[in-house]
Amino acid sequence: METRLEQHDLRVEKTARYFVLGPDRPVGRLWALHGYGQLPQYFLRRFEAAAAAGWQVVAPEGLHRFYVQGTSGRVGASWMTREERETDMADYVRYLDQIHSRLTPHSGPELLLGFSQGVATAARWACRGQVHFDAFVFWSGVFPPDLKLESEWPRKPGVRTYVALGDDDAFFDETLLQRTRSTFESHGIDHEIIRFSGGHVVDAEALRLVLDAFI
Repeated sequence: METRLEQHDLRVEKTARYFVLGPDRPVGRLWALHGYGQLPQYFLRRFEAAAAAGWQVVAPEGLHRFYVQGTSGRVGASWMTREERETDMADYVRYLDQIHSRLTPHSGPELLLGFSQGVATAARWACRGQVHFDAFVFWSGVFPPDLKLESEWPRKPGVRTYVALGDDDAFFDETLLQRTRSTFESHGIDHEIIRFSGGHVVDAEALRLVLDAFI
């Protein structure tokens, strides 16, 4: 008897979490998407100065938690892997849109920052989600090559785009900036490069320079 293997997909309800740091009446809202193996409640420590300056920082958690080393110990989260990547990408775009719809509207600017693995997540949400942002900040991560920028990139007038990288980043070097710059220039996307002294982190002072431009 011939046997065959079939895949069947089923959308289920899942409890996800996100963290909010800062005032209830903010000068602006900053969405911070963490990197691979991080948890948002600790990632938010890098944004305490922004919150103290009046920004509300929203940090969703990637939908996939795992033990960072072995089968016990420290837990981290991830946005996706190469397995079922298209499904996971569509899931997290819907998930992020849903979080946004739950939050109280505000009159200030709304910025989206992705760090490390969160860069690709932020870029896909920017292109395929339902939220209109005033700025995008792609920090120490690879801009995803699968996006069709000529048709998907949001062309809202006045939107600013930043690419940030530390001069001592253990994971990326100048090649990352050159590759991202080339991608943006070839599609007519204005952008600003931010360099800072530091490694694979969100530098508070460099972030302040970005945020100060909006208040």
